[in-house]
Amino acid sequence: MPDEAAVDQELALWLHVQAGEFDQAYAVATRLLILGEDPVQRGRVEAALGLMMQRVGLMADSRDQFERAAALVDGSPADRALVLAFGSLSSVLGGDLDRAEREAREADRLGAAHGVQIAVRQARTTLAAVHLGRGELEAALALARDATSYGNDGVGQGEYRSTAHVVLAMALAELDRMPEAHAAIARGVALAEEEGDTGQLAWYLASQAMLHFIDGHWARARDEAARSVEHADRTGALAARPLAWGISACMEGLRGNVTTARGLIARARSHRLGPGAGLGEEWVALAAAFSSDDAAERYDALRDAWFRLRGMPSLLAWKVFAHPLVALALQRDDRALAEVVSARVGAAATAAGTASARATAQCCAATLAGDPAGLAAGLDLLRTVGRPLPLAFGCVAAAQAALRSEDRVAALQEAAAVFHRLGATVWSAEVARMLVDAAVDDVPAAPAGPWHLLSPGEARVVRLAVQGLSNALIAAEVGTSPRTVQTQLASACRKCGVAGRVQLAALFAAGLS
Repeated sequence: MPDEAAVDQELALWLHVQAGEFDQAYAVATRLLILGEDPVQRGRVEAALGLMMQRVGLMADSRDQFERAAALVDGSPADRALVLAFGSLSSVLGGDLDRAEREAREADRLGAAHGVQIAVRQARTTLAAVHLGRGELEAALALARDATSYGNDGVGQGEYRSTAHVVLAMALAELDRMPEAHAAIARGVALAEEEGDTGQLAWYLASQAMLHFIDGHWARARDEAARSVEHADRTGALAARPLAWGISACMEGLRGNVTTARGLIARARSHRLGPGAGLGEEWVALAAAFSSDDAAERYDALRDAWFRLRGMPSLLAWKVFAHPLVALALQRDDRALAEVVSARVGAAATAAGTASARATAQCCAATLAGDPAGLAAGLDLLRTVGRPLPLAFGCVAAAQAALRSEDRVAALQEAAAVFHRLGATVWSAEVARMLVDAAVDDVPAAPAGPWHLLSPGEARVVRLAVQGLSNALIAAEVGTSPRTVQTQLASACRKCGVAGRVQLAALFAAGLS
């Protein structure tokens, strides 16, 4: 094949990859690998194949492919810069942030030294994603802004520019700057469409759907998720499908369309690309929790969502479900997990310093400690950041912890308003039932005895114990285990300075007579 023809073919290869035309791209790549003798060009072709693997979600295979490409172009620093820059993003998506940082920094250095600006810009986009994954939000924001600041001055620039805008949007969303985040990701989508970077469009649309789900614009989220799956199916860029399916299933489950939700979940689980599944799987697990009315199934699904994040919350999903997971863990007598989740969330909030992260951490810690005042403070903070679903779940938890009927009713009314606004009919019905129960539940406002020393959970157990109920009957009444009841009674005895159940009953009996 003449050199000039090979150059033209290679350019066509990259344009096919950028457009998501993977069949055409693979055909050209195969021809170049069979007929080409130049190892450097072969390395660039291997890199293009690595990029296609990245797009379809085969992250481990993609990293191996980029390693082969890097070995072939080792004698050409400019080409090595390009290979490392694109390969570094696969390392980020595969969860290896240290490797991604090493690759991106070398690509940045080599690209700057040899005038390969696209390598520099892609490397800085990757570094922004690395900082984002570590919770270093201001550093992520600065690098993402730098990566988006360049003009479109050559073929293939759409390959990094739209990605840079999406990373910028994620950093802004983590920083609670949602209007700016929406503007950034909309710009990224527009750039992809304008510049023919449709191979990545499925991922951008799924990310856009996630942001709209989080801040309560579910009609937009539903449309964007559907468009994401459509683009993924048409182009073969399958990596986005778990996220898109998961977001769609979350909304369908919360809106009571359980059959539809479970169908989407089944599709996501039957189209996994490997044993570890892919990006967005935490949202599929979360959808399973939202689609079940069985407490045990819901708990298992929430735990799965947490473990999908490897217990290291650094992305937006954990702010949706960490507090419900802590509350349900306590109800299921799994205090160990509740403590681990609360501690990890607290560490993430300390690193991020944002209102949404601090609110989530405070709600988790207060629920763990049985501290209604702390939970109220966390909800006050959550009201400032535009996260309606976590706020509604937090109000339900506050109602369950409230000792006074008026506080319980107020919390439930707020939750009902939010769920109604979102169209979350399943939870609207559940909260309506709880409101009916609260209306007929005459809880004494301030009975005699040192009730202020007890947590809400301990107070409920003590009330029933004073009435003469056994631990087993108390457990059935409050929905926990007899062992947890015994633990709460022992804690109440210690706090009140009494030796056992009889003295505890005597101390509080006057207030219940």
